[in-house]
Amino acid sequence: MIQRSLLFLVGLWLFPFSTISAQVGFSLPVINEVNPGSIVTLPVKVFNFDSITGAQFVIQWDPQVLSLATTLGYNLPNMTYEDFGLGDVSSGLLRFAWESPSGTAGYTAADGTSIFLMKFSVIGQSNEGSFVTFTEDPPQTIFEVTQATSKVDSAVFYTLNDCILNNGYVAIGFTLSTDWLSNQNDLPVTVSPNPFATSTTATFSLESRSDVHMVLTDAAGHPVFERKATYPAGQHGMEIASDRLKENGIYYLILRTATQSCIRPLVKF
Repeated sequence: MIQRSLLFLVGLWLFPFSTISAQVGFSLPVINEVNPGSIVTLPVKVFNFDSITGAQFVIQWDPQVLSLATTLGYNLPNMTYEDFGLGDVSSGLLRFAWESPSGTAGYTAADGTSIFLMKFSVIGQSNEGSFVTFTEDPPQTIFEVTQATSKVDSAVFYTLNDCILNNGYVAIGFTLSTDWLSNQNDLPVTVSPNPFATSTTATFSLESRSDVHMVLTDAAGHPVFERKATYPAGQHGMEIASDRLKENGIYYLILRTATQSCIRPLVKF
């Protein structure tokens, strides 16, 4: 009964968003159960990429966990390796800037098109992970997407907060999952209040001193926030502020230790 109610609640939250006018979107995948020392390839996909005349942004990751080997699979007109700034990849930053050769007309890509690939060496250890996120690094690289309009010599400019950004994650030796039906509830956790508007607290108990890994994901399973801390045995509380969550709606809290894990749905309103 609880499982069906949760699915119904997700549907109630997601349905209204289908009526919102299309926003330009970028997406990276969540890759689970990666082996230390292996190679992973992450496609950067686009949605509602309509009449785009230019795009620039930064992709960021944890350089202690992932090392960028190369970019490849260029799939926008006239895109080359020169569209990438590699000077800060050792610090976990890849800069990207592209302009459409068609000028004011812009370029349109089908939803789900991979515009380029990022190949990483996994240098972290088992049970570690890294976000791979769309961001900016001003003043050198500001997030900006330019879209042509029906008016001659007119364009719309989108910033970091104007686009739909589904960030990625690479999980080494574990699964970052939002499937609460998979019985991942052996770590006792309560969340209160829930739903919440300002903040909520996840309360959990540990039998021994443990490293605790918390990840918040959106309803689609894309991570939006991460925190790691070491706690002694006993009961603890971890506060989650609403400003960590960009929009109202359904989210999931994933808590993991070396031996236990759990998933809890959250509702921000």
